[in-house]
Amino acid sequence: MIKLLLLVLLFFVGYSFIQTLFPSRSKGPKSSDNAKPEGEQMVLDPQCGTYIPLSESVKANIQGQQHYFCSRKCRSQFKKKH
Repeated sequence: MIKLLLLVLLFFVGYSFIQTLFPSRSKGPKSSDNAKPEGEQMVLDPQCGTYIPLSESVKANIQGQQHYFCSRKCRSQFKKKH
């Protein structure tokens, strides 16, 4: 029983050591060309109530007021109501 516990402990220490030598690339924030800037303004879709980043929203000027939507479908449904 003690040999088994020592073997498990040795495996854990070895595994931890290997992880420190070769850190996983999947941990932490990923950087990419399509990354959105932190703190980007979020806007509310008046049709479905979803918040979306301003840069990804579908914009429409309806009755002189600018609205932002999560999709063309929501924009169309909102236009039908107004």
